[in-house]
Amino acid sequence: MLNRSLLGSAIVLASSYAVATPYMPMDARGLAMGNTGVASAKLAHAPAYNPSLLSQAESNDNFALIFPQIGVNLADEASLEDEASRLDDDIIPRIEAAFEERGTNDPVNFNKAVANMTEAAEQLGIQIESMDDVDGRTNAQKANDLRVDNQAFGDSIAATNTELQEVNSATDDMIDSLRTISGDPLRGRLGIGGAVAIPGKKLAAAVSFKADVNASARILFSGNDANLLGAYVPAASGYLDASNGITDSVDDLADEVEAGTATPADLSATKASVDEVNTYTSDPVDTAAGSISIFENGEISNAASDPTFDSQYQVVAIGIAEVGLSLSREFYIADKAVAIGITPKLQQVATYHYVGQVNEEDNAPDIELEDSERTSNHINLDIGTSFYVDPKERLRVGIVIQDLISKDFEYADVPVDGDADGEVAEGGKVSLKPKLRAGVAYTRDWYNLAADLDLVENEALAFEDPTQYLSVGGEVDLAGWAQLRAGLRTNLAGDSNVVSIGAGVSPFGVHFDLAAMMDISDPEKELGLALETGFYF
Repeated sequence: MLNRSLLGSAIVLASSYAVATPYMPMDARGLAMGNTGVASAKLAHAPAYNPSLLSQAESNDNFALIFPQIGVNLADEASLEDEASRLDDDIIPRIEAAFEERGTNDPVNFNKAVANMTEAAEQLGIQIESMDDVDGRTNAQKANDLRVDNQAFGDSIAATNTELQEVNSATDDMIDSLRTISGDPLRGRLGIGGAVAIPGKKLAAAVSFKADVNASARILFSGNDANLLGAYVPAASGYLDASNGITDSVDDLADEVEAGTATPADLSATKASVDEVNTYTSDPVDTAAGSISIFENGEISNAASDPTFDSQYQVVAIGIAEVGLSLSREFYIADKAVAIGITPKLQQVATYHYVGQVNEEDNAPDIELEDSERTSNHINLDIGTSFYVDPKERLRVGIVIQDLISKDFEYADVPVDGDADGEVAEGGKVSLKPKLRAGVAYTRDWYNLAADLDLVENEALAFEDPTQYLSVGGEVDLAGWAQLRAGLRTNLAGDSNVVSIGAGVSPFGVHFDLAAMMDISDPEKELGLALETGFYF
């Protein structure tokens, strides 16, 4: 009935392309500390968080290099993947088992039960017609033959009714499951970057680069498919209703035949009732293939046994590759040293759009995600400032605006993959807008504490919720040779709460850092990992 492998792969494909675009650099140190860094980032991390920190580096920092810096973040806040696994492993096999054609020695399923019932009705009709024949049988023999065929018909009704219960359960479960996941997004992120930084009070500089792939994906359960799945049970119930009372009528007729009192009118009326089963056609239903009937002339129609579905999965993605030159300097304002930094950067932005049918047609053209690529160049700017609140330079405050120059990027109209009729899905636009964040950090010789807050909501890329993160984290430095980190990040615009942990080793100025994050309530809702290698001298 359903192309199980295509549905399963469609949902898996959607889960492999998922992410929003919040303020969330992917460095291992900041990720481990809850995604903090606006006031707490180290020298080489400053371009990613706040370029002004270049002028407030530690006194023993002369040069810093980070490469490579790799991070990945995957989130399934609506448990879509679990529901997809349930569909693929449980619900769809049950529906397939009910409708697949089977050999004569295989167990009865709904499809076979209906075929057996139709065959039994045809045989019963033939037997009723033969009651008028002069064929050497006595009335008692004719009545017995009629009762035997009537018993077979009654058994086929019972078998069909039993199989219908499983169809009812399976189709209800599938409708509920598809409605549950319809429109729910999957999100994630993949990024790589690096930086070279030289500190300085009068002038500090850094060159940084990064490439992020951000995407958003969802399944769209269509009304046509809901109509189709919901029509099987009512149609089958109507088919069974057409058989109501027939077995009792035939038993009465057999008694009349045995007694020799059966009239042509009695035979004709009973035969007409049996013929209603053989000619039963259910009410039409609107589906992706047009208006079809589940039953036609007492049988499951071809359109119902091999249906056409038009539910879809959609992916919108944006890739941003950028190179930035960060410059920073300290100024004295009201006798307080205030660092101001800017990062002009060149961005190349690529958008992608993909829409595929859950049940793809074999004769449809093969469409790939990269076929929809649209690229453009953009100049952007980050501006940040930071200063110490106390004279001992332990408590620092920072604020930064990233991507100050906003711009919309269009994603293309695309052919629907798997649609043989050439349907085209309408494109749209992705907005790259400014992100405003403030942070505070408290530093001592052997530990660091930090907190960051998004001052505005950051719009989602496409389908997921917006983000406004509040992050807190801390680091313990073990004699400058090893670091232990932990943090918490909560989304004030949603309901996710993510904990993070990490560690680093730093022998002779060489740094190896690793971080991991996961949702508190369910690790499958969001997971992240980052690692990097750095050099501080």
